Amino acid sequence: MKGPKKAGPQVIDPALSPPIYVPIGMALAGVLGLLVLQALVIAKAPMIFGPFRFNPAALAAVHLFTLGFATSVMIGAFHQITPVMMRGRPVEGGWALLQGLAYLAGSWALVWGFYRSAGPWITAGGTLVVLALVVFAALVVRAMRSATQWTVAGRFMAAALSFVLGTVIWGLVLAFNLRRGFLPDSLDYSPLGAHVLLGLGGWFMLTVFGVSYQLFPMFALTNRPSAASGHAVLAKLSAGLWGAFASLLLHLPALTAACLLLAAAGAARYAADFFAMMRQRRRPELDLSMRYGVTALAFLVPAALLLLLSVRHRAFAVPGAWLFLFGFVATMILGMLYRIIPFLFWHHLMRNRRSKTQRLPKLDEMFAQRTARAGYFCWTAGVLLTGLLLLGGALGWWDARYLVRGSAILNLTGSLLFAGTILQVLRARPLDGRERSMG
Repeated sequence: MKGPKKAGPQVIDPALSPPIYVPIGMALAGVLGLLVLQALVIAKAPMIFGPFRFNPAALAAVHLFTLGFATSVMIGAFHQITPVMMRGRPVEGGWALLQGLAYLAGSWALVWGFYRSAGPWITAGGTLVVLALVVFAALVVRAMRSATQWTVAGRFMAAALSFVLGTVIWGLVLAFNLRRGFLPDSLDYSPLGAHVLLGLGGWFMLTVFGVSYQLFPMFALTNRPSAASGHAVLAKLSAGLWGAFASLLLHLPALTAACLLLAAAGAARYAADFFAMMRQRRRPELDLSMRYGVTALAFLVPAALLLLLSVRHRAFAVPGAWLFLFGFVATMILGMLYRIIPFLFWHHLMRNRRSKTQRLPKLDEMFAQRTARAGYFCWTAGVLLTGLLLLGGALGWWDARYLVRGSAILNLTGSLLFAGTILQVLRARPLDGRERSMG
């Protein structure tokens, strides 16, 4: 006798999904943060791309990206994906709402404190961010403890939680150090580098890799890599990044380099898995979401090379960080949102339609494809042009601090077009037989 067919993890399951305002609310807050960041870059580009140490505009811009945009979106994604993917207990909407509001208040207070060089705002905002992320981690761990299936992606997300907590706790230490000065100057940039390493390499990279292990096979209709390969990527990245964090604080450059090479080996193994999935996909064309994903991974290669070069030549840190944050992290997030938000709102429409005779729009019918493609090209062109200008500045060819204002306008245009398409999705509704969907 044949047993029941085993179902794979689902992206959307109404029974396990949190209230829709949790993931979509955090995503919209993140998009708002991205728009404000683009305006700040245009207004303060000469200061933002100048010397980083004790630079209020640069500190505000970096934390507006990491906290106001990327982490805000990831919090909503964790609340949505974790219980659905791992078949665990869904998050309680009230707790998630309170946690999200506290986090947003703390992150924007922290950004304002950096921008105004206001110590009380930095301390209060940083403390509130830490508390909100501890509650966030507790809510996610609660869903994970009730999980009935553990996937490779789930293990990546569990490991990413340790990195985000480490990032914000060490960031709070650095914030107190601004007032007390208890970290010795002999460590040079090591305390700051350790903070950046946990956030960029741990929280962002592990989350993006883990979610893509889950979503990419479903979007591209391809086979998943073996669990052993995914676990090898996770082990190398986690061990390498935590080791590099400790060795930076202990000021052991040789050990730091060895640990970073181990993490790089994990990233290379992930790249091999990604290209294997690309070769095996059964859907030959790449939709908009997948184009963003492929573009993000293309930006990751030069970003990693420039960041490695910056260990010896610090001038390469700025173009490397730009390509990593905007080229890899932001591009990947925008691509995933083009899938996640239409899926979520489509199920919301299905649950709330007046009758079963009403036709629901297809996912691609929920926003104007031409506008979305224009946003993709503007965004990609802006990231690439800004990266090239910053690289030329690092090589001494020109003063990129003023030139990037023009290329940043392309990024702002792409962000506005993206925000417009998301608002189109949220205005979609069921159709009767006489209505046509938006094209």
